[in-house]
Amino acid sequence: MRLILITLLLLITILEGITQGNRVFSGGELANYSIIDISSVNGIAWSTERSSLPGYFSAFDTANYIGCTDSANINGYIKKYGNQSFIFPIGSGNDLRTLEMSSPSVSTDAYASAWILGNPSLYLDPTQPNAGPHNINSFIAPIVVVSPEGQWDWQVGASGNLGQGTTGTGIGLRITVSIPNMVLFAQTSSLRLVGWNGIAWIDLSGGPTASNNIENSTLSGIMVGGITAVAIGSVELFPPLALKLVDFSSSSKQCQTVLSWTTFNETNTELFNVEQSFDGIHFTRIETVLAARGPNDNFYEITIDQPAYLAYYRLHIMDTDGSFFYSEVISSRRDCNLREYLLVYPNPIAQHERLVLDFETYYRGKAEVTIFNAIGQKIIVTPIQIIKAHNLIWTDCQNLSAGTYLLIVLTSSGNQIGKTQKFIVQ
Repeated sequence: MRLILITLLLLITILEGITQGNRVFSGGELANYSIIDISSVNGIAWSTERSSLPGYFSAFDTANYIGCTDSANINGYIKKYGNQSFIFPIGSGNDLRTLEMSSPSVSTDAYASAWILGNPSLYLDPTQPNAGPHNINSFIAPIVVVSPEGQWDWQVGASGNLGQGTTGTGIGLRITVSIPNMVLFAQTSSLRLVGWNGIAWIDLSGGPTASNNIENSTLSGIMVGGITAVAIGSVELFPPLALKLVDFSSSSKQCQTVLSWTTFNETNTELFNVEQSFDGIHFTRIETVLAARGPNDNFYEITIDQPAYLAYYRLHIMDTDGSFFYSEVISSRRDCNLREYLLVYPNPIAQHERLVLDFETYYRGKAEVTIFNAIGQKIIVTPIQIIKAHNLIWTDCQNLSAGTYLLIVLTSSGNQIGKTQKFIVQ
């Protein structure tokens, strides 16, 4: 049979939502009944809203997406209808992290998935059931550690959130994923596909199934009921270290952040690198603490002048032979009795007037004011410099036509200041 390639000829089904170009907003669905080559249009990103009610690219029966690479993948959710096997070409936009499922047995089955980059303990799975954090320190034997690199959201038709009349529990399906680089996480034979059951991560592989531990290797397992996300785990610590990290926590004292941790059996421990991040993904070493090497409990505490109101921390723990591992990631919100808020006025506003942004924040540095129209399109992006405490900033509305608009203020690390503001131009 001749392969039919259809590029950008999509039958569009709108389900209580909006699509714009190759982005599907919350509640929308862009349906595919053929074969779509997503690599054929250079420079166009394919993405969906990631929310409790996501947007979806979907594929019916034998429909498929091809031409998927690290630079051409769907940054968001894909939904599959029917009883054919399917490869979800999902990723972060810059990295392809496919999830492949074997053939369901029922034609009314529906499944959906998205790759969620970052620590599952912090980067929230937005969809029900079990929306929220999935603690990587909660696991069931034989799993002894879960990777903080990311997770695949897993939705099934039987849960009732993939459309009326859809079925499917996923039980018995073989799931195969394309993994990030796991060389420093586990040996190939120790890797396991793990599933979140609402309480803990459980083993889905049942034995060695990884093709390798380098990037884009495959890892597979058999799906069981009640799983709402899958990730990468291991049945042994790698490298094996004697040290046990008993506790790692943060507190606030006089507008500074205090990090403390307790260890046991530091016989072979060399040092602790304290790493800081403002987005939970990119970490920078800010301090090094030498290990006491005591055989019993050892307590450490350092004080940090945290420049942003919200930051993330982890410990890079190094052994004397160069082996290392990371602690869990914790967050700290610096509170100096400021009341963070954002107001805009006058509202409604005439086109010749200037809109006033009145806000208070813990943050100091570069930020952006972004204005969206009523269908979610970015209309204006204005860089600003703000100070910690009270700010008054004016923005011109003379280029905006009459209508309703949304405004947000984001820091350089992507944190939103205050709540999204709606205003009307008359």
